[in-house]
Amino acid sequence: MNTAAKPSSVMPLRYVESVDAMRSFYLERLGFDHLMGMVGADGLLDFAIVQRAGAMLMLSRPQNGATLTAGSVEIYVEVDDVDAYHDRLVQGGVAISQPLTTQWWGDRNFAIVDPAGHLIWFWKTVADMQPPAGVTLI
Repeated sequence: MNTAAKPSSVMPLRYVESVDAMRSFYLERLGFDHLMGMVGADGLLDFAIVQRAGAMLMLSRPQNGATLTAGSVEIYVEVDDVDAYHDRLVQGGVAISQPLTTQWWGDRNFAIVDPAGHLIWFWKTVADMQPPAGVTLI
């Protein structure tokens, strides 16, 4: 496994039924910031980009024949203090769908399901990998 190079940024593009509603969820419930957006002719957002600690996500109404597909993509967002962020979301009433756990690969993570049905993981590497017996890493 090559860990020398840090990957370039990737910004997932998610088609959602209501950009306005999803943007509000990410800003108000998950503490993301608004980076930019564009209002369509009908007064609703055509797209918006939200970000948290450098992780960006574009939310868009379906374009060019695209369709909505809930649950087909899981998104991983690194946070500085996963325990504190988890506690903040719980205190804010956000339902946790996967509990806060330290994984064998060294990441401490948890997940929520956003209003469109997508699993959003929040993580921080906190330990060295300790693969289970019989696992071969390449």
